[in-house]
Amino acid sequence: MAKALALVVLLVALTGCAGGSPVRDHTAPNAAGAPQSKLSDAGGGPPLAPPGEPAPDVKRDIIKTATVTMTAADVPATADKAADIATAAGGRVDNRSEDAGSGTGRAHISLVLRVPAAKLDAALGDIKKLGTVDSMQISSDDVTAQRVDLDARITALQTSVDRLLGIMRDAKDPEALIKAEDALSQRQADLDSLRAQRAALGAQIDYSTVNVEIRAERVGGPAPQEYRGFLGQVERGWDLLVAAVSNVVLAFGLMLPWLAAAAVLSAIGYGIVKLVRARRS
Repeated sequence: MAKALALVVLLVALTGCAGGSPVRDHTAPNAAGAPQSKLSDAGGGPPLAPPGEPAPDVKRDIIKTATVTMTAADVPATADKAADIATAAGGRVDNRSEDAGSGTGRAHISLVLRVPAAKLDAALGDIKKLGTVDSMQISSDDVTAQRVDLDARITALQTSVDRLLGIMRDAKDPEALIKAEDALSQRQADLDSLRAQRAALGAQIDYSTVNVEIRAERVGGPAPQEYRGFLGQVERGWDLLVAAVSNVVLAFGLMLPWLAAAAVLSAIGYGIVKLVRARRS
């Protein structure tokens, strides 16, 4: 009975330690005499330099996102070529949406491409050659601290899971075994969630996102005239008046055949009525 009581006390202490900050659970081996400079091997974080020495350089984890807006004569063909560039670089097409231009008058296609980060510059250079680039923007987000934190928490939870498994193997008391199983289930769920987050973050780091917007070239006359100031509004009023008169003339021309047909029918009707009255008289 005393052994079972000691096992329960050890389980409660372990659960409290694992439920707190992952870094504390991770640094527990240092109390047993583990060298501090070796902690990075288990935690995934940057190695700690001995006192008096500069910290070593840490590889930065950068998430890059590029946005390109361009015009092209053949929008579908240009979109296909952009997708081929991403595929040839070892990437893929995550999304493609097309609009025939029924609302704006200009067809456009939007692409979301994923390109290996090491080949982003080369892929952007090839995409820029497909048409006329209106705008291009590249943003970078440093997620090194987030990656290091996830690695440390994963290592700490994995250590906690391993200890709980050891307790379950040595447990003789059913009550202690049930408590260990409950704690293990929660720790394993948290560990799986952190691993999924780490995998998603790694995918964003390894593959940069390229948003490509391809629009058809403007077809027709010049761009709409801009009216500025008082004289501009006067000019605008004159243009509207001319446009209104032109619309009236066009409407008259549209109705002219109908008016001519109505006049002919009216003349025929008038002749028939006049002839009927003449015969009656």
